[in-house]
Amino acid sequence: MLLLNILFLLTLLLIKQGTQTAPATKKNVLLIFADDAGFLQSAYNNSVCDTPNLDKLASRSVVINKGYTSVSSCSPSRSVLLTGLPQHQNGMYGLQHSVHHFQSFDEVRSLPVILRNNGVYTGIIGKYHVAPRSVYDFDYMKTGPINQVGRNITYMKELVKVFLLNAKQQDK
Repeated sequence: MLLLNILFLLTLLLIKQGTQTAPATKKNVLLIFADDAGFLQSAYNNSVCDTPNLDKLASRSVVINKGYTSVSSCSPSRSVLLTGLPQHQNGMYGLQHSVHHFQSFDEVRSLPVILRNNGVYTGIIGKYHVAPRSVYDFDYMKTGPINQVGRNITYMKELVKVFLLNAKQQDK
């Protein structure tokens, strides 16, 4: 948990630093949350799985090897990753979707909102499963209540193109 809090604070410091640099300097933040994926990708030292694009991205990135949440279900763990707060502090005690309807406290500040407030165009493609929208609000959202955008990589790629075009048009 300490690592998540440190990561969250470092992100805030980078945002603050980014606002003090020359206007031509733009920062990009890419968070990849993958269901049913773990440390076995070759970006995480697996010589069996060949993922050259992830390896290249990881070589130019900050790679977190030990980031944990205390819950193994999607809504609480996503809320922890997006707020830097344990689920019992952010209010997402259980699953948000289906019949459960858990949601974070209204006053919680999440990474997408903090980034947007600092001039970063934010987006989410795929699984959302957090609430309320005011806490977890992205500029670009392609997700849905049941199966989100599915597992169709080609469709996701097209949505990423639209997201990047939108960001470019907004000069972000």
